[in-house]
Amino acid sequence: MDYIAGQTIGSCAEFPVHDLGDAFFAMATIEDGDAHFFNGVHRHDFYELLWFTNLEPGQVHCIDFNRYPIARNQLFLLLPDQVHSMDRRGKCGFLMAISKDFFERLIGNDIFKLFKYSTNFSVTIPECRLPILNALLDLIRAEYDDARRPAILEAYLRSWFLHCIDFQKEAGDPVLRDPRLQMLLESIETNYRKQRKAEFYANELSLSAKRLNELTRSSFGKTISQMINERLILEAKREIGYVRKPIKEISYELGFSEPAYFTRFFGKQTGYAPEDFRRKMAALYGGK
Repeated sequence: MDYIAGQTIGSCAEFPVHDLGDAFFAMATIEDGDAHFFNGVHRHDFYELLWFTNLEPGQVHCIDFNRYPIARNQLFLLLPDQVHSMDRRGKCGFLMAISKDFFERLIGNDIFKLFKYSTNFSVTIPECRLPILNALLDLIRAEYDDARRPAILEAYLRSWFLHCIDFQKEAGDPVLRDPRLQMLLESIETNYRKQRKAEFYANELSLSAKRLNELTRSSFGKTISQMINERLILEAKREIGYVRKPIKEISYELGFSEPAYFTRFFGKQTGYAPEDFRRKMAALYGGK
């Protein structure tokens, strides 16, 4: 694996950022890749796909401060800037790192939005469909080990991802089933700092606020307000956890008129005061 690790500018408690450098694509096996890229908490400036092909029992990894159990033949797509940590012991499989520009080109605009505005794209590959992905993976690895021609890799990778999306459709992903949900996720991502009212997002989708809440409850098990709050809290955790920035500044950047209001909001949603959460992150990750 030949991407490199950089360090974000700021305090020593910030999470390191893994960087592809001048490369557009890199791949390795999870078990044989450079340990530096798996240990500790980090972020990426690229898209990273993890495909777990074999596991010991009870395996997990952490994405954006949440623990996710891992199943055999499950894959996860990590987005740029997501916070990730994983102990690779007991895990076998493949890692593919894809630069932002190359990923967006190979996926295409409409499908790219599906990934960009999805909190976590994950799918478990059915046993009966493994031969397809394994055959494509063999082609990808052969090209990567040889000439690394962008056009050839783009064709193989696009086919690989399109099959994964089909598997996700078969699994009943609500976002793939209803294009309004993709529009909603995109709108939340664009507007969550300034727009907190259900009516705004309902108007974006030409729905009533009541109908929008019915849609989000049936699809995600959450109200639109809960979805907006979750996105705010995620960004707040990222900022508080690894950027040495005053809480007051973070609160204003997230659209809160008063830092005290932000502190109450953060405490209600997480059970921590912002400064307490920062100290917790520094204790866990700042002394590595």
